[in-house]
Amino acid sequence: MKRPSLLFALLHVLSCTSVAVAQEQASDGGVTDPATRVFQLMLPSEHLLGDWGGVRSDLEDFGITPGLILVTDVAGNPSGGRSQGATAPTSVELNMLFDLDKISHLSGGTIFTSFSERWGNSLSADDIGNVFSAQQIYGFQTYRVIDVSYQQQLLNDLIELRIGRFATTDDFQVSAYNAGLVSNAFCGNPFGILLDAPGMTAYTGTWAALVKVNPTPRSYVMAAVYNGDPGIRTNAHHGMDLSLNGPAFSITEIGHQLNGLPGDSQLLGNYKLGGWYDASELTSFASGATTHGSWGLYAMFDQVLVPFGRPGSNSGFGIFGSVTVAPESHIQPLPLFLTAGFAARGMFESRPRDTIEFGVAAGYFSSDLQRAEQMGQLPGPPDGQDYEKVVELTYRFDSNGAFFVQPDVQYVVHPGGTGDIKNATVLGVQLGINF
Repeated sequence: MKRPSLLFALLHVLSCTSVAVAQEQASDGGVTDPATRVFQLMLPSEHLLGDWGGVRSDLEDFGITPGLILVTDVAGNPSGGRSQGATAPTSVELNMLFDLDKISHLSGGTIFTSFSERWGNSLSADDIGNVFSAQQIYGFQTYRVIDVSYQQQLLNDLIELRIGRFATTDDFQVSAYNAGLVSNAFCGNPFGILLDAPGMTAYTGTWAALVKVNPTPRSYVMAAVYNGDPGIRTNAHHGMDLSLNGPAFSITEIGHQLNGLPGDSQLLGNYKLGGWYDASELTSFASGATTHGSWGLYAMFDQVLVPFGRPGSNSGFGIFGSVTVAPESHIQPLPLFLTAGFAARGMFESRPRDTIEFGVAAGYFSSDLQRAEQMGQLPGPPDGQDYEKVVELTYRFDSNGAFFVQPDVQYVVHPGGTGDIKNATVLGVQLGINF
């Protein structure tokens, strides 16, 4: 049986951003790292090793906030897929946030750096054969420099500027609700754009510049341009390729928040619209002709419907959803990608950080791609790819942010976008430690 090679090649270089765990690292200090600032509902976290023998306090007094995180995704498919198996991809990440106000009296300035080591295999690539990989932690299985960036707040936080090396998904198309799920269909960012835009970056930093304006306390407009060279993703570069080969990838997003300010209702909601332009060269599925430039749009939301506990308790039941549209289906493999679900956090007063979450994702492949595969113009299944869906239910047992254990169940429908592979049941557990 042929693999859908166009999509599997991308599967191996894409992974979730670190926001899924970084949201649990939130500090009660005045600054947060780029992976946590996008989340509006956070609680201070403890560390498994406490104060590191006084080292953490000394560093923070000087202006350096360190973080050390380990995450592993143990998962197996007892039924379905191409074969049965189990894998446990794992990641260790070290990050440091430098508060330049404390260090050099530069008000509003920060520098963020992060580094990782990843190892292990992908259950999706090895045994299931699906496109939206079941383990978000898989990808870039080597040591890597992820982020090195300088950020400056101006005019009482009206404007934010950032320059350096960082990933698009650190800031754009982000949902705290999505980040709680394990499948890469959701994790942190809906998957669709990653398949349609070669210049889109996730988890690996590239040269970039970003500006964000907050015209009101409830709204923002941000835009960024990135070095869209897909070659920087390869493991051989370890995130340290400082070239600027391009082409450019640009993206813009506007957002509005309901409630969330002091004195507001606890019914917090986040609503976002965005669009991107990728100057990369893409090839027509049918003719093989090359085209420079492609674009797409997305919309997403999350909304608390039933708050639990007191204001600021970060507890409640909410829903989320997103749609990603890539309109040039003759060159973009996934014209439509949808996600929806719900989450409840802090249902039990004695366990305020525990979360239960349910999500459904569906990706619909290009009819032009499907016809090209059917005619043998492109490698792929004989009948071509049409759609793939993922249903996931997960529960995170969280111990004050110091560590969590997260049993997870997924059901993959139409793996690989073809009826040639049996629907797969995935059972797993995600483990995380905030040292």
